[in-house]
Amino acid sequence: MGQAARRIEAPHSAARTARLRLVDTPPARAPRSPSRSAGAARVRIEEARARSIFTAFVLVFAALIVLGGARVTLTARAAEFSLSENRLQAEIKQERIVVDQLEVDRSALSTPSRIADIASASMSMGEPASVKYITTSDLAGPTTKPTAGSTVLSGAAGAIQRVVGTVVDLSAGEAQSLLVGDLGLAGSR
Repeated sequence: MGQAARRIEAPHSAARTARLRLVDTPPARAPRSPSRSAGAARVRIEEARARSIFTAFVLVFAALIVLGGARVTLTARAAEFSLSENRLQAEIKQERIVVDQLEVDRSALSTPSRIADIASASMSMGEPASVKYITTSDLAGPTTKPTAGSTVLSGAAGAIQRVVGTVVDLSAGEAQSLLVGDLGLAGSR
């Protein structure tokens, strides 16, 4: 423990010299051997294969981007059309409600009793003593010329036919007013 530290010094007499030296002439090339050219060809084949794989990857990636963008675009357009279709459905429903209300108003305003009340109150009209109807078949005239013996028969048959036609027309008109009028079936949509 009590030893003093010693100092070790290198001798000054040995000078250091550089161990590197400069070479002026390039090294000679080794001749190509068949194994080396086969290796270079193999490397070129691997590079071409890697290049084709990379190109295929880039093309597939670009196609996926295009298809994804097209899908998003089509989905957005479908949603837009769906919203506009829903809005149009609501407008159609509102218009049907308005049409139904107008039909109800028309049938209520066109009832024969209301028209008779308005005619008697505002125009001082009353019930007629007799009613006469004119049909278009009466205006056209007979289609065949009657013979002398058939005039009596056709006149009576024609009168019966006119009465039956008038009753059928009146029944059809009343049936229509029952279906449409007095809030019958107008609001069934």
